[in-house]
Amino acid sequence: MPLNPWIANSFLDSCAFDPKYDPEDKAAIEVFRLHEHDGLPILLAHSTQKETEHPNTPPWVKIKAAELIYTIAVSLTPNETSRPRAIRDVLSGKGLSKNVEQDARHIFEAQKYGSYFVTTDGRLLQRAETIRTLCTVEILLPSDFLERVHRYRRRAER
Repeated sequence: MPLNPWIANSFLDSCAFDPKYDPEDKAAIEVFRLHEHDGLPILLAHSTQKETEHPNTPPWVKIKAAELIYTIAVSLTPNETSRPRAIRDVLSGKGLSKNVEQDARHIFEAQKYGSYFVTTDGRLLQRAETIRTLCTVEILLPSDFLERVHRYRRRAER
């Protein structure tokens, strides 16, 4: 059984802030509402936080990102050094690994400090099962994450 998102840290990918299609756009807004008003623990990987500083990032996304707690870059233990590489290898498949380096880092941070990684990136979602076998992080769409959040809240209210 996956961890309760109300007591586990959940990380957002930069694309999960501002999905351009339904129902993910509404789910993302609700995730932020639950974070702000009900204390749903949402964080950013330091690598994701850096992405939000890009000049093309909408100003409201920069503001929301600045309000979240984010990790900081730290040295990895010898045991940890192979995990980002393994994630990168899964993500790259037969493609260039340099194209997925940041995504691998985001996912590594999410698994190191949390249980969920919320994204709309189809490439990451397609490889979620394989990545989960490497590092137990749940990679979900905002709508799927929100469904899990509501399911755990309903259980707590019984």
